[in-house]
Amino acid sequence: MIYKERTTPKKLQGLLALEKRLMSEHKEFGNIQSQLYNRKAGFGGEQHFDKKMLEFKPIYPHAILHGICLKQNGIYFEMDSILITPAFIIIFEAKNIGDKLIISSNPTQYIKESIDGRRKALTSPVAELERKEFHLKEWLIERGIHIPIYKVVAFAYSNELTVNNVTGTKIAFAYEIPDYLRSLHVIKTILNKSEIGKLANEMIRHHDEYNPFPMASSMKIKPAEIIPGVICPKCLHVGMKWSVQKWNCPRCKYTGRTEHEGAAMDWFMLINSKMTNREFRYFTNTPNRNIARRLLVKSNLEMKGRGKAAYYILKK
Repeated sequence: MIYKERTTPKKLQGLLALEKRLMSEHKEFGNIQSQLYNRKAGFGGEQHFDKKMLEFKPIYPHAILHGICLKQNGIYFEMDSILITPAFIIIFEAKNIGDKLIISSNPTQYIKESIDGRRKALTSPVAELERKEFHLKEWLIERGIHIPIYKVVAFAYSNELTVNNVTGTKIAFAYEIPDYLRSLHVIKTILNKSEIGKLANEMIRHHDEYNPFPMASSMKIKPAEIIPGVICPKCLHVGMKWSVQKWNCPRCKYTGRTEHEGAAMDWFMLINSKMTNREFRYFTNTPNRNIARRLLVKSNLEMKGRGKAAYYILKK
């Protein structure tokens, strides 16, 4: 049973918003596009892995959680996916990297080799999983749970892969994972159905994804460099106009009533965790304070303070 579906990572959401609201001539634009490409590829690989996991339908009780981030002793550890069974837990690291890959231990190496022979050393997913295994084991012990933990690196697509001297971690392609899981036998029951569900819900309750917002400062971008305006969802024109109780796109003539909500979300992701009426008017080009107040009230935001000191934040 899937207890937690995968959601779009916050960093990816922020990069998508930033790409739309930054001039292509900006000195950080190339860096943003590079990060965005890598984040999209990684998320695409995770989604491909999720589809393959749908083929795994065991007869024993189990829980699957995608994209779970926990904290142990002040240290965050994020698991791409996790499978809880009566006899063991499996942590998955999903990867989506093209070119030839070489993985080895002693010393730990993870090398990508392109078609022209160039090599690039990357952070080893085997080492990443060993770190996450350690923290998860400590997290479970605090809750009185002692259960074996297995580790699996799953590559989204079939590319040339060389594995040398790697023990303790299963390395496979995503399409192989269902068959691999079916080959594992659940003999000793450590967690019953109720305990599996309780543990899965406990992980969801403690899920704490790293929050990169607002991103402007960390990306070396001044708030004034971020292009304001309501973005048309049809043609992506930045600069819809509010008129006759709706937003109007001057380019494609699309109209809508809630497009300002996307602009407000971009503000929170990129510029500040708070937004005043004045800032909303600036960022959405709303004609006056009263209209802005009505739109803000309808935007499912939480208002803090009163009068001129009032501001809005995202509801938790």
